Amino acid sequence: MDIACGTGGYSIELANLGHKITAVDLDEKMIEELKNKALEGNLQINAFCENMLELSDNIKSQYDLAFCIGNSLVHLDGEKEIQGFLKDMKVLLRKSGKLVIQIINYDRVLSQNITSLPTIENQEVGLTFQRIYKYDENLNKVLFKTILQVDGQKLENEIPLYPLLSEDMIKLLNVAGFKEVSLYGDFKGNKFNKDDSYALVIVAS
Repeated sequence: MDIACGTGGYSIELANLGHKITAVDLDEKMIEELKNKALEGNLQINAFCENMLELSDNIKSQYDLAFCIGNSLVHLDGEKEIQGFLKDMKVLLRKSGKLVIQIINYDRVLSQNITSLPTIENQEVGLTFQRIYKYDENLNKVLFKTILQVDGQKLENEIPLYPLLSEDMIKLLNVAGFKEVSLYGDFKGNKFNKDDSYALVIVAS
């Protein structure tokens, strides 16, 4: 199951490898785009619009693998919602099933007061993409602001993200019933380091 699938890049690749895929996202337009891609590729992907906090209410199947990547988990509003999501995942996974989660390494962001990611530039098309972090201590949220400039046009967006720390993530997974939890610094399997890793990748079962 691909949770917060967007336009389904990972779902498409997995379906091409012969896997049976369920893909969910809150954005109807993204789900429609994924359905169109699946139709063009003659792929069977069960894609539909769904709130990630209501998955066990509307899905009765069980899965060998569920993944929520791209920093999507921390769009939820704090540990209570994250805990509810993790408990749902435990219900929807088979006994041998695994949950994969990828978020930004917020241990590093907060301890080192990281305020931005490297700016992406493409001079050929006149594009710059800035990503800015600002921690709001009162809200306990990281305000993530993006600024995209293309051909003189400027688009800005800001969303609050919950800065979930690695130790808190482990505790929430344990409470949800996940007994084995492994932490990595990337999808290549490199060891997670609170101070150096840019990402936190978790495999839980």
